Amino acid sequence: MACALTSDYSYVGCKGGAGGIRRVLITEYANVNKTSTVIASGVITTLSMVSTKEFREYLLDKEMGMFTDNMAQTLANGTITYTPVVDFTIKGLSTSIIQELKLVSQNTLMMIVEDETGAYWMFGYGRGMDLLTASKESGTALGDFRGQKLHFEGKESEPIYGVSSGIISALLSPAA
Repeated sequence: MACALTSDYSYVGCKGGAGGIRRVLITEYANVNKTSTVIASGVITTLSMVSTKEFREYLLDKEMGMFTDNMAQTLANGTITYTPVVDFTIKGLSTSIIQELKLVSQNTLMMIVEDETGAYWMFGYGRGMDLLTASKESGTALGDFRGQKLHFEGKESEPIYGVSSGIISALLSPAA
């Protein structure tokens, strides 16, 4: 049977595993050389960039981002699809970040998210992610939030992949 189950799950009672994300790495979808990507057991262990290209890093403050990867099955068609979503907030408003996010919105993207446990996750590997909404907020009171809230979505035939932490630093420098 091609879809045979392979493992069990048991809650062992250990607490921990805080939610949230620490940082988001973003690049244009076309910047990744997918022909040399290696994926083993759902984890990307090798990811090559097109020459001179790199991921851009967005460092987040505490509790300013989250992700989901929702699965939906259409019984009539026998299909399964996934809708990856990444939401995060950037504190502060500046002309430079507004202009950069305009460029982000004009591209199809690949995104790597580092969660609060230090694990890395790839979003948009198959078909890309898009910035669907971005709101700029000034707040009303002196203590209110001032910044931008970003909402990215994709549509995939596979769930998100893990990403080996050993390849991250190379992705943040221009490829040779």
